[in-house]
Amino acid sequence: MSVGRREFIIGSVGVAASSQLLGGCGDDSGDKEPVGPDGGVPGDQVNTALFAHGVASGDPLANAVILWTRVSVSDGANLELGWVISKDASLAAPVLRGTVVATAEADFTAKVDVVGLEAGTTYYYAFSAANRGRSLTGRTRTLPTTSDHARIAFTSCANFQNGYFTAYGAIAKRTDLDLWVHLGDYIYEYKAGEYADPNLPARQHVPAQEAVTLADYRARYAQYRSDPDLQGLHRQTPLIAVWDDHEVANNAYIDGAQNHNPDEGEWLDRKRAGARAFLEWLPIRVAPADPVPKIFRTFKFGELFDLLMLDTRIIARAKQAGDDDSMGTGVGDPSVWLDPTRQLLGTEQETWFLKELSDSKARGARWRLIGNQVIFTQARDPLVPVSPVDMMTRNIRFSDFWDGYQPARQRVMDHLLTNGIQNVVFMTGDIHTSWALEVSKDPFDPKVYDPDRGLPAFAIEIVGPSVTSQALEDDPAAPVVPMLLAQANPQLKYADVTRKGYVLLDITNERLQAEWYYVKVYKAPGDVSEDFAKAFTCQQSAARFVDSPTPSAPKAAPAPAA
Repeated sequence: MSVGRREFIIGSVGVAASSQLLGGCGDDSGDKEPVGPDGGVPGDQVNTALFAHGVASGDPLANAVILWTRVSVSDGANLELGWVISKDASLAAPVLRGTVVATAEADFTAKVDVVGLEAGTTYYYAFSAANRGRSLTGRTRTLPTTSDHARIAFTSCANFQNGYFTAYGAIAKRTDLDLWVHLGDYIYEYKAGEYADPNLPARQHVPAQEAVTLADYRARYAQYRSDPDLQGLHRQTPLIAVWDDHEVANNAYIDGAQNHNPDEGEWLDRKRAGARAFLEWLPIRVAPADPVPKIFRTFKFGELFDLLMLDTRIIARAKQAGDDDSMGTGVGDPSVWLDPTRQLLGTEQETWFLKELSDSKARGARWRLIGNQVIFTQARDPLVPVSPVDMMTRNIRFSDFWDGYQPARQRVMDHLLTNGIQNVVFMTGDIHTSWALEVSKDPFDPKVYDPDRGLPAFAIEIVGPSVTSQALEDDPAAPVVPMLLAQANPQLKYADVTRKGYVLLDITNERLQAEWYYVKVYKAPGDVSEDFAKAFTCQQSAARFVDSPTPSAPKAAPAPAA
């Protein structure tokens, strides 16, 4: 998003891709077979120049996980890699091994879908190239088939040009995490110096031009993956990710973007390029498709929760309805906001989403977590008065959120309420600020929403801070913004509009606890210390935030770090 879009509160207060993109996920994965103590790569010398972008894992299942790496080759030739996976950090006794080819066609990335693993188990893995050394060892974990406790960190919005990724480094220290979820804006497309801190010349974007072509996006991912804190987190914890808009262009929608101009070529070509680079550089189990892959998918964590990952940005979103080019804080034509034919998810994804919610309840999952890019809950601009025209949209003015697609949101709310689907948690990024919201059908009507009078919400929404991207930290009015937001939005229970970090979820059958952590330093490298800022618990079947004065306890005796 642009600076204007991200600083909306300031105004208030003043791919047609090759199958090789999946690397080892298809026929290129090589043989996978059990090996003895002498198999694998334990004795090879680590070559961090060849494996300059580290290793990663992602999209874990109960019996499988994606392993990822990339090789930096000077001759442009494809390179066959060996891989091993083991239950011990020394890799002395691999349980599976195989080969995969890092190809020029896939930007020399390589992915392997390792199948046949044990559920709920920590594994260690590495890649090697014959006579050229091996990667660092990575650590991953499969999903359990039964569990009564999970710990998840989620992040979003990491602008390389606005700071260092110390939040990732802080998360990497948590060896008891089951998952890391990224809700988008993993990279930014802007040219060097745009939407950037001018005091950080070492963090200016490469290539210097705005990312438009496949080569541009690949180079931008390579730069981001050079960050040691990002590499360190990828190395320790499996990732489940979706994109937001900046993986292609600011304020994207199905047919264009605010930050796409005619002289930058065809929008579909740019969208294909951004999507293809995303598939290449992230450990994701998604097949290529034209023009973009379907990244909406479900992960089952035993009977404790289902994690549903959405695409509210690229695949089907209609153009934003607001009358400006940032967040849509102008009303524009109110009838557009209420047009039931305008899509956010698209018919296919919406049908899938509602069915997955029903199936989750039917199978007995305790919680339903929704990985979602933009704020679902209705929200009011605190200093915009209600007018007769505004009442058509209930004075909801943020057209880039679900606010701008009200019939689509209404269909989701109706489905949840009609089918009695409880314990729904929206995990949201995008806005660079932290919010805790209770989700009601109409939070502004005291006859519909008043928890103290027995009119509760039906879901909760947890909005995480950015890793580095700009919010209101340079605005003198920032200290009063949370108060003004709360006065205008009774469903808002917490807000922070300046600090950078992440959210930790500690989940049991009885309750979910959400904790906001903020890093002490992000304008300089190396310091990954953090502050515990706020925690709420939500009891199962309650959909209400209750203050918790202390953070949750880490899991006992987690597996050692890689």
